[in-house]
Amino acid sequence: MATTFLILLLFALFASTLAFIFTGVLILILLIHPLLLNWIGKLYGQEDIADEVHFAKTKDGWNLALHRHVPIQPNPQLAPVLVVHGIATNKFVMDLDRRHSLPYYLKLRGYDVFAVSLRGCGRSYHESPTRYEDFTFDDIVKYDVPAMIEKVKKITGSDRISYVGHSMGAMILYSHFCISEHKKDVEDIAAFVSLGGPGNLNHIGITLIGMLSRFPRARKMLDLKFGASILAPLAGELYTPIDEVLYNPNTTSSRTVKKIMKNAIENVSDGVTEQFMHWIETKRMHSLNGFYDYVQLQKKISVPSLFIAGEKDVIATPESVRSVYEKASSRKKNLE
Repeated sequence: MATTFLILLLFALFASTLAFIFTGVLILILLIHPLLLNWIGKLYGQEDIADEVHFAKTKDGWNLALHRHVPIQPNPQLAPVLVVHGIATNKFVMDLDRRHSLPYYLKLRGYDVFAVSLRGCGRSYHESPTRYEDFTFDDIVKYDVPAMIEKVKKITGSDRISYVGHSMGAMILYSHFCISEHKKDVEDIAAFVSLGGPGNLNHIGITLIGMLSRFPRARKMLDLKFGASILAPLAGELYTPIDEVLYNPNTTSSRTVKKIMKNAIENVSDGVTEQFMHWIETKRMHSLNGFYDYVQLQKKISVPSLFIAGEKDVIATPESVRSVYEKASSRKKNLE
């Protein structure tokens, strides 16, 4: 009995000591975080490698940053390319530096390329700061997609664009086609590439995102952008199961991960978060007004399309990408 009591006492002392140390570390971080962020910025901050920055004005007052890569030897036969990032990131996740940039790669091959930061991300801004968190997935589909397509067409003088979307960046174009009432909305797109764009979220319940859907208060406490910046020096050094979810440690250097953490991570608006969590919980992807079924209407995707899935991707599983590939009515379509 005495031995059991002693073990419990030692365990309690150990736990309280850990809690005390953890609290002290948190307080220290809060006190020095301006200096810490400045130091991290000097180590891992990344300058924009784009040649120009334009802004696409949406009908609800957002100004979307379009980072343009102008080809040295443009090929007039190639449609301009719009590159769109996914959830909780900005344009830097697709356009980090010259060694890690799809837009820069395409620029060197004669394409005129625009890497966008969607509303609430990167250099995009709203005329009223109070609207910064007041938007949903539906708003991005309804306002951002048409605005950035039209702006790219206007800048380049092209009648059509090619669209490359990663994760949610692909999902918003799926949904753009779903709600399209005009033939022009399809004719604007010369070709579409989906990089890990899931056709549904039925599989998400077993992941970290699915777990967060059960804890709404925890979701609201998360500051992804701040947390990613603070943890950037440790990124890629300490392996965790989350690393396996977010990137392939076998092909991504720790320095690249650090730069992504510092420059590319964004907070997710409450509206987008709530809509995604509702889809995960109900296993149905409807617009908020219930009028559009974003899964069933994927049959309206009719442009030439390439769907790319990662073998080990647990967010956009190969099965979830295949589902939208099979629904798409495109005459020319491929799944890789």
